[in-house]
Parts: sequence; C-alpha cells; structure tokens
Amino acid sequence: MKRYLILAACTALVTLGACAGDSKFPEATGEGSVRAINTISTSPAFSFLVEERVVGNVEYRTASITSQYDDLEYTFNFEVALAGDSTRTRVASEFVDVVADKDYTFVISGAIAAPAITLWEGDVRDWSGDETVFEARLAHTAASLDNIDVYLAPAMDPPTPPVAGAAIGTLAFGEILPAADFAEGAYILTVTEAGDETTVLFQSDPFTPAARTSVIVSVFDADANELAPVSVTLINATSGGNSRLVDSTFSPTARFYHASIDLGNVDIYIEDPLGTPVVSDQVFRGVSGDIEVPAGDLPLTYTTAGNMGMVLIDQERIISPGSQTSYYLIKSAAGEDAIVTSNPDRRPIETFARLNIINTSTNHTAVDIYFVQIVPPDPDNPPPDDPIADVQPLIANLPLGGSPAALPLFEGSYDLYVTVSGTKDVLAGPERLDLLAGDIEEAIIYDNADPAIADLVVIPSP
Repeated sequence: MKRYLILAACTALVTLGACAGDSKFPEATGEGSVRAINTISTSPAFSFLVEERVVGNVEYRTASITSQYDDLEYTFNFEVALAGDSTRTRVASEFVDVVADKDYTFVISGAIAAPAITLWEGDVRDWSGDETVFEARLAHTAASLDNIDVYLAPAMDPPTPPVAGAAIGTLAFGEILPAADFAEGAYILTVTEAGDETTVLFQSDPFTPAARTSVIVSVFDADANELAPVSVTLINATSGGNSRLVDSTFSPTARFYHASIDLGNVDIYIEDPLGTPVVSDQVFRGVSGDIEVPAGDLPLTYTTAGNMGMVLIDQERIISPGSQTSYYLIKSAAGEDAIVTSNPDRRPIETFARLNIINTSTNHTAVDIYFVQIVPPDPDNPPPDDPIADVQPLIANLPLGGSPAALPLFEGSYDLYVTVSGTKDVLAGPERLDLLAGDIEEAIIYDNADPAIADLVVIPSP
C-alpha cells in the first residue's frame, strides 16, 4: 500500500516535475508590451483584461496603460456594461502568443455588444539613453472617414501647407504606419483626404514629444465635445498616458447662464476696453447659445443691462483652443457676485442617459437630489404616500457654486426632488424627467422669490 501511494503521487504530479525531473510548464524568456484603444465614439468604458485580471478601463479616444507581460500565451478579454445592465458582459476575446520585445495594441471598433478587435504589432524600442529622436507611429481609427493622408512636419508659424507627395503615408481605417524616427522638437500634424492635400481635415497646434519616447498618434472621429470634424490623440507608448492634440483653427465657444436672482438683467462683454456685448439684456435664468470667443486670456465683464458704466463683475478667465466652456453667473454663499466655470461633457453614451445638474441657489447652499423611477402600476404594491421617505439621495450635499454633478441613469422616467441637505424637506419637485439611452440633460437649481423653496429647471440642449 505504501508503494502504491507513492506511485500515485508521482503520476499526479508528473507535469510539475515531482518524481519526474524537469518542469513541463513553459518558461518566460522576456516580456512584451500590451495596450488597448477604444475607437467607438458612443461607447462607455471597456474593461480590458488579461485572462481574468483587469489591465484597465478604456474610455473612447484613449488607450489603456501600457503593461508588460511574459512571452507566454494569453487570452485577452473585453467587457462592457450594455444598455440597462449594471454589470459587465464579456463581448470579445483574443488569444495572443506574446513574443518577447514585441508591442501589441488591441483596437476596439464596431458595435458595442459585438466589437471587432484589430491587433497592431510592432517592436518595443530599446532606448540607450543618448538618442535625440522620438519614435512615432501614425494610425487611422476614425470610422466615419475614408482613407486619409497624414503629414508630420516641424512646427512653423504659419504652418507649412501640406504638399502633394510629402505625406508620411496613406491610411485606411484600422491601419497603422510602421514606426519612424523624428528629430526632437515641435511638430504639427496635418490630416487630409487621401490624394487631396487641399482638403485639410485637421491641423494640430505644435506639440513636442520627448526624445527617447515612442508615441502613437491616432486619428479618431470627433464627438460632441469637439469643434473640429476630426479628433487626434497622442498616446505615449513608453510610459503610458493620453493627450489630445488641438486644432486651433477652430475657435473655442462659451455659453453664458444667468443664475443670480439679485442682479437683474445684464450685458456680457469679452473685450477690454468694453465694446459690444456678446450677450445683451440677459435675464435671470437666461441661457445663451454657444458663442465663438477667442482662445487665451478672456476678460469677462458683466454690467447692468444698457449701462456700460455699471460694472457688476470684471474677471479674467483662460479659455483653451477648441474647447467648449460654460459660465454661470451666481451669488456666492458670502453674498459676492461670482462666475462658475465648467467644461461640459456632451458626448452621448448609447447605453445610458446622463444628467448634469448644478446648484446655484444662494438660499440653499447645499442640497440633496432624489430620483424616483416611474414604474407601471402594481395593485399589489401601491406606491408610498411619500416616495422619498425610505430612499437615499443619488446626489448628496450638492454645494452652491460647485461644478455640475454628472449622473448616469438607465433609460426611463423619473421624478426628481430637491431637499435641504441631510433632510427630507422638499425644496423643489417632483420634476418629471423622461430619458432615452444616449440622452444628455442639463438641470439647474435656482433661487425662488420665496426663499423657503427653490426651482429645478431642465435646460434645453444647445
């Protein structure tokens, strides 16, 4: 019996080398680099996993962190929350036999529920430490565009126009050019229609990759946060990170909200000395459209309507090229006139709706927001007399003058209530909100003439 047990143990463990000599498991001899890029403009973040371990979450127009893995075999998985789901679904898997010193980029495209995965392969650059160049690969991940030509030229003022035959390469969707070295310095990226250097789709501001760095410069579809028709992201393949390249040929825009009940009608100027107001006679609760403004230092001056000499606020803001900025005129808790600045996220997500809400009520410097989903009547379970009595706020302690809170919501109808922070004392509501997946709604909590209540107003999208 004793000899039998020893023989059984050796048989069971032979693959581990017990009783049989050398291990049969593969042994790593090096590492490869791995990342994922999300090119679906209406998608939520994908989870990128190696086997069952999360590498990172990948938002649209970004790459995950660059990770190193032993040169072994792996299944890389992709998961996402589909419409109406609070948990993630595995929607794609790719098997890769990682080779040492190779670089792998998984490109997610197509439909969210069944995405296509394209694999780019390259070499990991081994920098010796004294190079004066950077390495760049240019890629096309804009599903709405046909073939494109890409130009990368030293920065000049004014920029050098693209010249026929001078493109770095021509790309179809999903393609990436081989790596090429460029002398360190500032560069301008230009994207045109393939074979037509006169049809410029994008021209970046100067950007300066660091020497001894490998980068991927990828063209994406513009979304609602972009003013240019094309978006471009620079991905640092050496140390990780994403940065957006800006096309400054498109001026930024500003939207102005009047949320101070005490100030009366106002005129708004963006020049010094004052000239012509960009918004005239704006009333309390008034909201302007998107107004084109110059990039850089922006002198904001609010005056009493029709009286340039009665200055209410005179402040300076910095506005970035290609950006969309919202300015809220409020009265702070200290009773001072103030401007709240925000860069709204207008990109729709096809799997859920989103509400952006800001508190501008001086009478109620912190509030809670309750969302009661409307469901079909059920005779066996009638709704409570007080629908918020036994529920918690989805947004708690929303402060006066803070940036708008962004809340993802499932498709459906909701009643919104605003209460005094930490209590069930209703200040506003119920306000009905009907949402479809992909909707983006904006709401503002205003002061009411009666200081004991507030007003919750849904603002039309621009």
